[in-house]
Amino acid sequence: MTKKSSDQLIELIQQLEHISGQLNSTLKKEQAVLKLKDSQQLLELSDEKKALVTHLENHTKTTHIFLRNMNINKGLYGFSDALSSLASGGIKTLLEKAWSNIQALAEDNKKLNQINGSIIELNRRHTQRSLDVLRGQASTTTSTYGADGHAANSKVSRNISIA
Repeated sequence: MTKKSSDQLIELIQQLEHISGQLNSTLKKEQAVLKLKDSQQLLELSDEKKALVTHLENHTKTTHIFLRNMNINKGLYGFSDALSSLASGGIKTLLEKAWSNIQALAEDNKKLNQINGSIIELNRRHTQRSLDVLRGQASTTTSTYGADGHAANSKVSRNISIA
């Protein structure tokens, strides 16, 4: 690996780490805003999150192509193996640390995004049930779980004029 290519690789990996960190911060803000139920701020964070994800995807593709051009056949998928084959030193240590942080951030971002998605889905269901009651719909479907752990739907009939 030449000095130029190693400098470029360090820059690419550090940029991936930086973008992943920004996304992590945005996901944490999103979770806090979801708890506050501030829809305007949530819309702003949603736009910010979309832009960061797009930026992360594009930068990931660029890094992947760069690695493949360096004869790392699997690109980012083979980066851990490529790191282990580097000679010990400052570059290897720097890349290993950044790569480890990227992997940890990716896992954390995945969990945060799943949690946030679950909160959004729960809020959506509550809103839908409230709207159904206000519209006077005769039946709403509720889910409970049976002894086997599978969801079982039951029909509940309520009319707002009777309540």
